[in-house]
Amino acid sequence: MLTPQDKDLLKEVLSIPTKTFKEGMMVEFICKWLEEKKIPHFVDDMMNVYATKSNGDEVEYFPCVVAHTDTVHNLDTINIHEEQLPNAQRELKLSFKAYNNHGLPTGIGGDDKCGVFACMKMLEEFDNIKAAFFVAEETGCHGSLKADGEFFSNVGYAIEFDAPENWMVTHFCFGQELFDKDSEFFDVCDDILTEGTEDRQEYMVHPYTDVWALRSKFDFMCINFSIGYYDYHSPNEYVVLEDVFKGFDMGRKMVQRLGNKLYYKERKSPNYKNVLWS
Repeated sequence: MLTPQDKDLLKEVLSIPTKTFKEGMMVEFICKWLEEKKIPHFVDDMMNVYATKSNGDEVEYFPCVVAHTDTVHNLDTINIHEEQLPNAQRELKLSFKAYNNHGLPTGIGGDDKCGVFACMKMLEEFDNIKAAFFVAEETGCHGSLKADGEFFSNVGYAIEFDAPENWMVTHFCFGQELFDKDSEFFDVCDDILTEGTEDRQEYMVHPYTDVWALRSKFDFMCINFSIGYYDYHSPNEYVVLEDVFKGFDMGRKMVQRLGNKLYYKERKSPNYKNVLWS
């Protein structure tokens, strides 16, 4: 379960205003946190943040966890309340929901600040791991389409935390197949997802997210799955804490079992048709 410290960190991340092309506060927060943890990182010209944590062992391939730093909500103030709200199974669970100073719901930006939180927790958990925090996903994956090739040259697979609720898994994303079902990668992930979602996981075709862009550029398998945000892109968006932790925990178990090796899948040229460029 989430510790009090985890809960405080999640609330702190969710309290940061961030919108596409207005992501400076979130990028600054992530970089400050990485500096405090003494995790080497850099920021590219797009404002993507790249972190590599290594204990000095000879590692040929790193797992990489991924989230995006923008939301759709153009907010200056985010007041977070604790409430009992339903998960996908209609069970009331401890949740975070955001309001303005007049008591009106605003949206909390769990898409994808929950993913940012999960990636930070993954960096705490493992000694040899990479993380990429991409800007401007919501309007066409601008940041991840410019992903740094050198950073990803020794990545063996990528895990993104960017699907709603607690039962969704992305198989195809904007025409890209993220992984082969006839593979060790799928077998490991499917076992963990089945356990973590009580046999309710559904492999789906989703609109674009950052692993779509990564599959367009690099020869490794990817996966994306639920990280506990509900009613996303709406003022009534909320975050179920238990589901956020379950999403992180499934990612943790995947890295434990998949290890530090390459799960090869040949890249496929991106389909730019109908991408929402702003």
